Amino acid sequence: MSALENAKNGSSQDVLNKVQEANLSEYGLCAQPLFDRLMAAKEESAEEQKELGVVAALNNADTDHALLAVLKEQPEQVMEGISIAAYALETEKKSLQIPETETELLESLKETAEKYGVELVSGIVNVRAAKGSAVLHIVTVKNLADLFDGCYEDGVYVSVNGAELQKVAADKKIAELIDKDDVKALYFGYEYHTPEAAELTVGEAGITNGVIRVLTSKDCIVQGCQKELLESRKTSCGKCVFCREGLIQLEHMQKEITEGRGKTEFIDLTKEIGEAMCYSTPCSMGQVSAKAALSATELFMKEYEEHIKKKNCPAGACTSFVNIYIDPSLCNGCGECMDVCPKDCIEGKAKYIHMIDDFDCTKCGKCMEVCEEDAIVQTTGKLPKLPNRLTKVGKFRKR
Repeated sequence: MSALENAKNGSSQDVLNKVQEANLSEYGLCAQPLFDRLMAAKEESAEEQKELGVVAALNNADTDHALLAVLKEQPEQVMEGISIAAYALETEKKSLQIPETETELLESLKETAEKYGVELVSGIVNVRAAKGSAVLHIVTVKNLADLFDGCYEDGVYVSVNGAELQKVAADKKIAELIDKDDVKALYFGYEYHTPEAAELTVGEAGITNGVIRVLTSKDCIVQGCQKELLESRKTSCGKCVFCREGLIQLEHMQKEITEGRGKTEFIDLTKEIGEAMCYSTPCSMGQVSAKAALSATELFMKEYEEHIKKKNCPAGACTSFVNIYIDPSLCNGCGECMDVCPKDCIEGKAKYIHMIDDFDCTKCGKCMEVCEEDAIVQTTGKLPKLPNRLTKVGKFRKR
């Protein structure tokens, strides 16, 4: 028998009782008992005079979509879990929210969704429109199906640096999951952390979106933070002023810093805007997206100061602070670098010292990869004296 058939062998109250006895909790940011969450939806539906329903989705702030692997691997279990929740609430209104970018996934689920009477909706959850419905995490409904299948096991889903999603025990330490060599920072639970946080268990760490990222000395905190905020900007529905404008301002300031136009007042502004977003937005998108910027500026202030005051990226990742040049004493004029440059910004000819046009150079590094003489150098310091016109190999003299 399927999980749904097992659930329907009892009454809706029997289902609720089993959920309560099992102490099943809502997955993700709102880790309240599932029984309480279902009851709260029932009460809200009556108060708002709206039709009771079940909405399954990722948390709005989950821009990495790591936990979608649960849906992709076990779509039937997720659909059954939605249907069990709906049966417990005595409603036929069921929907599954799929991130807007996941068009192929949505298409692949249509047949299964139709089988269970689940409406597929593209985009993030509109929390105002969802009032009166039980908004449940995709993992929660999958766990609910497992409970009635008799195979539920407690645990936390994690993906380290984009690797395959795995379910681990809540008491497992992060240090046991990561490569501990050259750890500059950790990113999990929508926040940046110092390397010492690796001693936390995954249960203590609050890894609600399945993501653990390990940053090394080659990774820039500011650049990473800007990318997190940019993804949130792209995903945000834009209906709430604090979320919409806050994300624009936070992402803009991070980008300005990485491009050498940062100002010291950006740090205080980040704190002011970030804290306002945490307390003034109705969904997880605004509430937690700002945490990346708040934690980064608080814990890695020295790196921000390097960027703002010294115009230097310690990781060498921000291309605005990086210069690439051809060492005239090593260049043999072979032309290999010219052939691979995607922007055609290297000037030269056979047996002449080549030169890079810094204005068009994107610092992609392809020229460095093919140079057998190691003549192409990347630096964050000042450029040495270089030729300003084509000069034969071996004829350039510094003056």
